[in-house]
Amino acid sequence: MAKIILIFFLFIGFEVHADLFDFVSGGGGNDSRISQLVEKIKKLEIKEGPDFEEGFNQLIKGIELAVEDEKLYCSGESVNSKGKTLPASQKQFCIRELKKHYLAANEVIFETKKKYLGFIHQKQILRLSEIQNSLKSDIEKSF
Repeated sequence: MAKIILIFFLFIGFEVHADLFDFVSGGGGNDSRISQLVEKIKKLEIKEGPDFEEGFNQLIKGIELAVEDEKLYCSGESVNSKGKTLPASQKQFCIRELKKHYLAANEVIFETKKKYLGFIHQKQILRLSEIQNSLKSDIEKSF
């Protein structure tokens, strides 16, 4: 019973400590900008044309800038949005969290690019089929 209580207090203490330094896992905290941009990428409607590509590229640039800002914060070279600097004892945790969010963002970027390329490929195949049908029709008419 004493072990359970000790573990409980350690867990609560860690959560409170993490909240004090703006490291709430799973939403909020220092990763909010990266998470918001990732959510925007997920909500992008895949369509043909420069509008999609331009918006997608802007979101990727935003993620890259957010990651650079987070690196500076995690290294103690800058402050967060609330004006707080990161204590030295939290640097490793900060870097691990940043890495986790950056990897997740890269996965979403990859999947979105993959869907877009599939979409474009289907459009090209459709256009090729139309050209083939037109060519067949022209050959049928000329002979």
